[in-house]
Amino acid sequence: MSKHNHGTTSNTPDCFRTFIGCRVKGMLRDRDGYMLVFECGWALAFNTLHGSYWVESSEEVKIKLRESEQILRNLQEETKNILALAGEGQ
Repeated sequence: MSKHNHGTTSNTPDCFRTFIGCRVKGMLRDRDGYMLVFECGWALAFNTLHGSYWVESSEEVKIKLRESEQILRNLQEETKNILALAGEGQ
């Protein structure tokens, strides 16, 4: 696992340097922007509204994952209810 600079200041080149040698595992999206998640569990977050970026710890990434999973479960349940109302979910 790569050592990350926990003291990295947002909106600086150090946000990118901390991930040199890490592989991108995936991307998370939320209402304000995106997170590039790396295999080490850490992420580089981008706020698309303000153009800012910063490093997120693996703990914060896990929180965002749980929040995203809950949102998807809620949407799935809502979709089932809508299809049932439309007569297509039976």
